[in-house]
Amino acid sequence: MCRIVAKEFITKDVVKLTFESKNIAQLALPGQFVNISTSDDTMLLKRPISICEIKGNNIIVCFKIIGKGTKKISEKKVNDTIEVIGPLGNGFPLIKKRKLLLIGGGCGIFPLLEVAKRAYKENVLQIILAARNQDELYLQEEFKKYGQVHLLTDDGSCGYQQNPLEFLDNYAVAFDVFFACGPKVLLQKLDEKYYQKKEGYLSYEERMACGIGACYGCVVKATVDSGYVRVCKDGPIFPLGVLKYES
Repeated sequence: MCRIVAKEFITKDVVKLTFESKNIAQLALPGQFVNISTSDDTMLLKRPISICEIKGNNIIVCFKIIGKGTKKISEKKVNDTIEVIGPLGNGFPLIKKRKLLLIGGGCGIFPLLEVAKRAYKENVLQIILAARNQDELYLQEEFKKYGQVHLLTDDGSCGYQQNPLEFLDNYAVAFDVFFACGPKVLLQKLDEKYYQKKEGYLSYEERMACGIGACYGCVVKATVDSGYVRVCKDGPIFPLGVLKYES
C-alpha cells in the first residue's frame, strides 16, 4: 500500500496525485505506468495511469477523470493509502548526445515530463505541447525548464493554431529522434510520416485489464511475427513501424 502525500486539481477534471513508493521510484523508467486500485469492490480492475514525474521516493501521476474508476481514485485524500502495482510496461530508451524532440498531445503531455527531466542535460531538447485549447496545455512551465517549448492549440487560444504535423511541415525543427504520446490519430500520422526516415518512439494507449500481459486484453495488430503485441507488456512504448492501425 502507498500513502498519498499530495493531491491537487490541475483543472476541474484533471488530477495530480503524488504517492510514496521507494521501490517504484527506484525502478521506474520514463514512459512506464502503474496500476492503481479504486478500492471499490464493485470495480475489480485497477486503472493504468502513466508516471508523470519522480521526486525522491514520490511518484506523481496526472490523469483525467473519464469514468467511475478514475473518479473514485480522484476522491482519495492526502494520507489515504492506495494499492499500486508497478512500474509496468517498458519505457522510452535512455539516449545521449542527440537532438531529441518530445511531442505531447492532451493528456499525452504527462508521461513526457520525466523524459524531459532525464534527457535535457545529455541532449539538445525541443518540446511540442499540443491540445484542443489553452486549458489543456498542461505543465507548460515545468517543461520550459528543460528545453524550447512550442505551444499548439486547435482553437488558436494559445500558441500556433496548428497540429504537430502541420507545425513540423511549416517550421524548421531540428531533430534526429522523437518521442511522442497523444491521441492515436496523431501517433499514426507520425508513424506514417517518419517511418524509415527518422528514429521515433510512440507511447500507445489501449484499454487494459491485468497490466502484466497475462490476459491478452490489450493486444493490437503489429508487424511482428506473431501479428500482435500486448500494449501493457510489449509496450506501451513502440518504435516506428511496429503498430498496425485500424483504417
